[in-house]
Amino acid sequence: MADADWTGYVGMATGIFGAVTGFLGYRRANQIKSLVLRLELRKVLSDAHDSLSSLPTLIEEANGSRHAVLAAKGLGGSGNKIVWDEAVAADRAQIDRIAPSLRSEGADFSTLSSEYLEAEIVAAHKIKTSLSGMVAKYRAALAADSEDRKQIAHQVTAMTAARIAQATKP
Repeated sequence: MADADWTGYVGMATGIFGAVTGFLGYRRANQIKSLVLRLELRKVLSDAHDSLSSLPTLIEEANGSRHAVLAAKGLGGSGNKIVWDEAVAADRAQIDRIAPSLRSEGADFSTLSSEYLEAEIVAAHKIKTSLSGMVAKYRAALAADSEDRKQIAHQVTAMTAARIAQATKP
């Protein structure tokens, strides 16, 4: 009987120890999950803030570039310019709407639940995607304007060479 009682106590102690370590592991896993979610949120917010801070300068640069290229092509007052100006105005208005809704990078997220952190990540990711799309749009516009400038320069060079050749003919 003494041996049976001893093994019972060992089994009971092992069960209690297993339950306690299982609970501690579960709690630790939840803490790690919250940490990972907070880091992901901070990363997405950082990317969104970077895009948001660079966009006004990028828009101004692309807007000036597009106006110069359109003017060089003789399309300064064309429908292309009007459509471009409307798109720029709409993007600026969207930035003005987005900026206040974007959480600060330095906010304290330690008290937020995992579910709320997930919702914040989704919202921040939507904003980041929208801002990234605008950044890509204006970078593409700058690249297209650069190509247009090369074509204009090539045309001017060809016309100048033709005029020189025509002027040097006896």
